[in-house]
Amino acid sequence: MSPEENKTIVRRFITEVLEQGNVSLIDQLCALNYVNRLTGQGVYSLKQLGGMMKMAIPDLHFKIENLVAESDQVVARFTITGTNTGSIMRSKPSGKAFSVRGLTYYHLSNGKIVEDDPISNQDIMQVLGVTLPVAA
Repeated sequence: MSPEENKTIVRRFITEVLEQGNVSLIDQLCALNYVNRLTGQGVYSLKQLGGMMKMAIPDLHFKIENLVAESDQVVARFTITGTNTGSIMRSKPSGKAFSVRGLTYYHLSNGKIVEDDPISNQDIMQVLGVTLPVAA
């Protein structure tokens, strides 16, 4: 895949899966061996978390500031905004609006995301008062 095609895949992942909560696209956009480097979790956990995030933050929005691609790697810089009005991972809704800047490295293979290494997700969870497992 070209760098531009990889950017399109990452853009779809961010907007359609993470922002809109369309977890049915995960199998199309992510490889079976996908791993999130922050949590060490794979596709199954991503499907669960994606659905929970949309319920907890119905107005979740990712504003993509930059997508930079080279070969099979894409780096996304974005701002995430929303209001925590629902429960996620048994946390109580705070009702707070938030804005968090983020940066995520994506590695793709054969047109699918095999790895993402976010810098922002922990911050969002801290804003929401949710503790995530951290990969060793």
